[in-house]
Amino acid sequence: MCRMIPDEKKAIPWGLPPLRSDAAVGRRPAPHHEAAPPAPATPASTSHPHSPGKYEELGIAAPASRGGRAAGLRQRLAVVLAGLLAVSLALAYLRTAHTVCSTTPSDTLATVNWLLQQGLDGGNTVAWDRLAEMTDLYGHRMTGSAAYNRSAAWVVRTAAGQDNLTAYTEPVVVDVWRRGAESLHLLMPTRANGTVQLAVLALGNSASTPAGGITAPVVPVRSFDELASLGSRGVLAGSVVLFNFAYTQYGASVGFRTRGAEEAQKYGALAVLVRSLAPDSSFASVHTGNSRRAAIPAGSVCAADANLLERTYRRAQKSGATRGEGPHVRLVLESEFGADAGRSDNVVVDLQGREQGDGSVVVVSGHFDSWDVGVGALDDGAGAFVAWEAQRLIGLSGRRPRRTVRVVMWSNEETRQRGAHAYLERHRAELPQHFFAIESDIGVFEPWGLTVDASDAWTRRMRGWGRDIVHVLAAGNVTTPEVEGPGEDIRVLCREGVPCAGLLGVNPENAAVPGDALWTEHYFRHHHAASDRVEAVDAHQLRRSAAALAAWTYLIADLP
Repeated sequence: MCRMIPDEKKAIPWGLPPLRSDAAVGRRPAPHHEAAPPAPATPASTSHPHSPGKYEELGIAAPASRGGRAAGLRQRLAVVLAGLLAVSLALAYLRTAHTVCSTTPSDTLATVNWLLQQGLDGGNTVAWDRLAEMTDLYGHRMTGSAAYNRSAAWVVRTAAGQDNLTAYTEPVVVDVWRRGAESLHLLMPTRANGTVQLAVLALGNSASTPAGGITAPVVPVRSFDELASLGSRGVLAGSVVLFNFAYTQYGASVGFRTRGAEEAQKYGALAVLVRSLAPDSSFASVHTGNSRRAAIPAGSVCAADANLLERTYRRAQKSGATRGEGPHVRLVLESEFGADAGRSDNVVVDLQGREQGDGSVVVVSGHFDSWDVGVGALDDGAGAFVAWEAQRLIGLSGRRPRRTVRVVMWSNEETRQRGAHAYLERHRAELPQHFFAIESDIGVFEPWGLTVDASDAWTRRMRGWGRDIVHVLAAGNVTTPEVEGPGEDIRVLCREGVPCAGLLGVNPENAAVPGDALWTEHYFRHHHAASDRVEAVDAHQLRRSAAALAAWTYLIADLP
């Protein structure tokens, strides 16, 4: 029953050319059913495309010389030998595949095959349409906001009313932080108005500036070591510290955002500004994000403005400016904060399994909350909705898996993961029934596969399924947490011994895959920024990822 369709992203063991990848050739999806790319047709002429609009004659029809005929004979013999080798390799591959397929029930394989085929149905844009509708209606989903609660209620109504699923919420108490007026001006006497207005966003949980704001000199630093060195000499007292680091990867730089204010206040700084955590190509975009609440305010500026502030400072230093004589800024960051002041519930949707003896569940998830810039379509509306769509497809398959498939849309991932911890405590007694957990929170693009945080036996099983079954959508790759973790929210379940996995995709800009240096660049271009709109999510990539996730989920949930 296993279909031996070559994986688009891998070399084919028996030497056939790989299928064309959507990411590589930019295939536009068909309006209805998408078929696999056809085999190249035999050329009708002897011409060869040499450059756009120009063809070069190859002279294939010219009479062959005697030496040419001998060379041709040798070439044909080589082809025959290569063919025999290819057949032997193919048989070896099929024998390996047969091992996995023979241990998977035929009914399971038939259902998984149907689910994978849904990825090719170009007319299915349900997940994207729902994501667009919800974000259009209610906007962002900041925890503690009315928009979050309205969005959650909309999902519950839709899942119950349209999908006939059991949908409900579970309570989560959260801190409430709301941004107010924000402005940043660089005082520049040479400009027409004497100032340069710069874009700024307060970081989450930031304190407010005093009434009237702060006017103070800017001092740039590029590391915490430089911060400590300047701070120990009294250089930072009474200043606005600018963290203008060289961005390489998110994980290497996020510490400046999360604890920059906490560290700078030790040296008498009045506020901090942090260069946005985004690739340099996103130099004019301001990205917000979480920070540890400190006594001083913290804001984010785009890379270009961070560089402007540092250049101005360096010029002043070269001209002999003393402490306090360099560039000054006027900063206003107003906000409100209330600890444990609101509720933003987890959203839970259950598709009951056909065997309910032990109450076993497979969790498929993404976080529901977002920041208050953009609408959180990519981070992580797409992750939550790809889980929902995978569950919907399984429900439509006509054969429910043995175990319940539970979609959890987590609350409060962006700040303190209160939703994950609330779920853990609420369901702690049921942890033995949690058979597996999957999360999507690194963007939804062309499906690539999973990162698996589980036993060696689980990892081997998943690799076998990926190689022989799920590879139909080029989504059968399996890696481990050394390359990418499974997800921030399901981490609490992983630590309790629940086998876990994270859904991973292919960078749509450069076809980079997990483990490549530039794999996450596209995702972080829109991360926590105003550009995180539904246009950042491709409807057809979302559908194909949902079909792949549905296949993975079904294989797990239907295990005997």
